[in-house]
Amino acid sequence: MAKLNPLILLPLLSFLWLASGVVLAGRYYPGYDHLGQFMSELGASGTTHGAWVNLLVFAGAEVWVLLFVALAGRNFIGNGVALAGLLLLAVYAFLLLIAAFFPCDFECRPVEPTRSHLIHVSAGMSAYAAGLCGLFLISTGLRRDGRGAVSDRTAGLLVLAGAGLLAGTVLSQGYAGLFQRVLEGLLYLWMIRIGVALSRQAAQVDVTPDKRSADPGPTRRSTRQI
Repeated sequence: MAKLNPLILLPLLSFLWLASGVVLAGRYYPGYDHLGQFMSELGASGTTHGAWVNLLVFAGAEVWVLLFVALAGRNFIGNGVALAGLLLLAVYAFLLLIAAFFPCDFECRPVEPTRSHLIHVSAGMSAYAAGLCGLFLISTGLRRDGRGAVSDRTAGLLVLAGAGLLAGTVLSQGYAGLFQRVLEGLLYLWMIRIGVALSRQAAQVDVTPDKRSADPGPTRRSTRQI
């Protein structure tokens, strides 16, 4: 049975970690609505299990992303555009870690927000923007190297879609949770797609024989007459 490449496994694990944690935490939050409420509300100040949700679910999910960034970095040596994108992806994960340790106020829609709430919202919104820009730059860099995960047009459409989902998350009253979850899914699918492209390249390198050692070279004909 073939092993799943870590470059695919790590973002997949992060997605499953976050999704399962949110679903489980939502079951212990009375009346929680996944379509209408932010995921952050599960870890908001004043909730029963907020501290554990922030530490284990939200912060835990970003650890997998940072491991993905660290492992993928060696594939981008000499590719400045992709490295810049990878740096932004690391910023995305670090900002979400900050958001996890500075929870929003109860129900995340306060009339007079606390400092923790302001930090949480600023870090979270900035993280999504950094993640979208980072994935776009990674895809652009890979395309220039002939290792494109997605086409330039698709990458541009994904950024526009992500920006629209981010706006919906901020502005929507009844479906903020839905917009946020679709945005998270878009970011994770894009990360996984990049992981697939990198793992395919690694597989091709592993199976390509060394022609210098495999090719015995031209056979010399003897010039001796019999």
